[in-house]
Amino acid sequence: MKVPQKPLLWFHKYAFIACILSAGSLFSFTAAAQEFPKGWVFPLELGQGSVTTFHNPPDLYLGSLTFIPQYTLIKSRLRIGAAAAGAYTNKRVYGLAGPHLALMLTDKPKVLSSTVLNVQLTAEHLWGTKEQRLAGGGLTAEVGQLATFSLKALRDYRLNAWWLQAAIGVNLFMKKPSENPFDSVH
Repeated sequence: MKVPQKPLLWFHKYAFIACILSAGSLFSFTAAAQEFPKGWVFPLELGQGSVTTFHNPPDLYLGSLTFIPQYTLIKSRLRIGAAAAGAYTNKRVYGLAGPHLALMLTDKPKVLSSTVLNVQLTAEHLWGTKEQRLAGGGLTAEVGQLATFSLKALRDYRLNAWWLQAAIGVNLFMKKPSENPFDSVH
């Protein structure tokens, strides 16, 4: 005796297929994309964390908005740029600026012959408006050349403190992908 299939099972099967197809169309614009392509990127990051000496409580709240224009020097490997930030800590707003370096560590996983994210090792040296001198770095994950997630540790070697923060960002001024995703395939 044949048991009839329930309509709800058919719905789940078609819903699964629709999800796969929509995910494919979501990432289709990056099918010919390459991580760290030649040219400029303009990430804007919103971060928060703390300023601490690790032995004198209390730790101070840190909020920041950082603009980091970067140019790719070595395709698929190295970007150099400048960071300009506004930071709120110790009930005051400070300005910070200095050089920024990003080295791509990995660009996995691959989806449709393109990477979904890359992980970068970053380094910065920032000078502040109130005698801050920050040097350090961290890890940044760039997702689909759209968004960034960062963890940073910067040492203020002049005022003897650590600035620890996590940030989320977006790449401004995105380049449009080529009309034909197979233009770069030979």
